[in-house]
Amino acid sequence: MGVIKLSVYLLGIDVGGTKTAIILGDEDFHIIDRKEFPTNPEGGFRAFLEHLSINTAPMINKVDLNAVGISIGGPLDARKGILYNPPHLGWGTAPLGEEMRKIFYVPVKVEHDAKAGALAEWKMGAGKGFLNIVFLTLGTGLGAGIIVNGKVYRGASNTAGEVGHIRIEKDGPLVYGKVGSWEAYCSGDGISKLAHFMFPLHFVDVTAAEISNLAISGDSKAVKVLRKSGEYLGKGLVILFDILDPDRIILGSLSWRLPDLWIDTAKDVVKREALEGKKAVPRIVKSELREKIGDFAALIVAFEAMGQA
Repeated sequence: MGVIKLSVYLLGIDVGGTKTAIILGDEDFHIIDRKEFPTNPEGGFRAFLEHLSINTAPMINKVDLNAVGISIGGPLDARKGILYNPPHLGWGTAPLGEEMRKIFYVPVKVEHDAKAGALAEWKMGAGKGFLNIVFLTLGTGLGAGIIVNGKVYRGASNTAGEVGHIRIEKDGPLVYGKVGSWEAYCSGDGISKLAHFMFPLHFVDVTAAEISNLAISGDSKAVKVLRKSGEYLGKGLVILFDILDPDRIILGSLSWRLPDLWIDTAKDVVKREALEGKKAVPRIVKSELREKIGDFAALIVAFEAMGQA
């Protein structure tokens, strides 16, 4: 087969703790090809790079590649492309951007998945038309992408948005390096550990998805876990509303994977405790891109890489 001719050809790489997606697209973010493979973080950073190279080769050998974008959980320095031991990967300090350039020989940009998700929702989803939004990943972990006056907010050390590290309670599960972090109460990993923390004999080794299913089926302890998690989701949302006053806070994957009682509990807390009170509640919305957000986010990062070349 000859080389596919496109005006711009982008490769997006969405790295999660469980799986990594490789997405081929054009400058209009049309998805042309897509593949997934297990991230297997336990195998280490070098093994991941080898698996990535093997899995991308059949895809990029057919095209003239223009740029690569990587969306990945932090903490990280996006400008330098360096990972600083993300808790869901455990790779220590890893020069991801540098290693990606050795593989692909085109402009490469690394971006925090929450910031990339915020850009995707701002350009294409629930944040379109607004100047100030917060996107919360709410997946295995919990991070925020913050857009202020139409620009991604990065902070002095380029690590802004690590809201999962906020201590929301003095006690609780150990997640993200401390007990009682927001991530420990409101992420997928956190909810599974919260269940064991609250009911150690009832929930020994359970996932957030299993807690969700049990709650739907009427398990009273699972319902209590999700209500507790929802309460702390609401407390964190209040902090974001009172500090940033965003047009919208856009919620990631757990918002549609868990029963409505989770978000409803959070909204009740926001109504009671936020400065704006009930006026803030309609500004809490679910992602419009949903399962596609990681794909579009990675392609948008790749498109931005061309501007840095």
